[in-house]
Amino acid sequence: MKKYRRFLWIILTLVVIFFITLGYFFISNDAPIITGKVIRNIEYKPGLKLDLYEPTTKVYEKTPVVLYIHGGAWIAGIKESLNFNRFNQAANALRASGYAIVSINYTLAGSHQSPFPACIKDAEDAVMWINKNAEFYHFDLRNVGLFGESAGAHIAMMVAYSRPLQDALPVDFNYVVDIYGPNQLEGIYHTPFVDTLYSMRGKLPESIQSCLNLEKFIFGFDPKQDSARALEVMKTYSPYHYLSASVPPTLLIQGDCDRIVPLSQSTCLQIKLDSLGVENEMHILKGADHALAKATPEQKAAVQKWIVAFIQKHYNKNNF
Repeated sequence: MKKYRRFLWIILTLVVIFFITLGYFFISNDAPIITGKVIRNIEYKPGLKLDLYEPTTKVYEKTPVVLYIHGGAWIAGIKESLNFNRFNQAANALRASGYAIVSINYTLAGSHQSPFPACIKDAEDAVMWINKNAEFYHFDLRNVGLFGESAGAHIAMMVAYSRPLQDALPVDFNYVVDIYGPNQLEGIYHTPFVDTLYSMRGKLPESIQSCLNLEKFIFGFDPKQDSARALEVMKTYSPYHYLSASVPPTLLIQGDCDRIVPLSQSTCLQIKLDSLGVENEMHILKGADHALAKATPEQKAAVQKWIVAFIQKHYNKNNF
């Protein structure tokens, strides 16, 4: 009985420490969820919800909207990540400048369940929700943009770049913010980092290997057993293949030591955007890995400023 009570006290202590630490993190990092009005868990389609971070300062008669899409390799992540990832300072700066931010959950990969095309359709449906509720929330439909990191940036680019393939969306996007997002899926399937993961997984028991077969989750089938089908999937869901002169202005930010998404993804994208005459801006962080790992405090601070400045630069003043 004493051992049981001792164990219970240890668990309770750990829980208390966790919540104190979490609370301190939010306060010390000025997480958007504790600043201003946040309407949480709005169901924008059956089974999926979004959070609406309203402006903390009234600047515009109608509110410009940033649709934020979280990362997580299409297999993980939550809409609340806006509060504890690398961009909460930018989020708060935008809200203080009169912007609303909509952060969504979307379909993730599961056992034998590819996230494609569902996750892209979810983001499109979130745009439809913004359009449908524009009058109620005073959204400015002439000022809507997309902002994503990693897998979320991939989804954002797919929504913005593949418009001709979609049912017509009622919103034209002012910009896309692409933070180390993959735009050519063929280029991230075979990298030294991924090959190393495959090698490490191959040394584990088969029962564990099956649980770590991430590529099967993402494709919905084993790509090694059907390489032709896998190539077709990667081509279909690569934003790069949908580029045209009509795509929105794009901000690209990535570290030059990114082991998950090769830097060449961003440099090739910029070259193509330039050739099409599409406005773009690119920042390469020296020494930074994926998710801004190893980035200096100065680099992280600069990222916040670049995001805010780019979004504000593309505010459409012709609001009539």
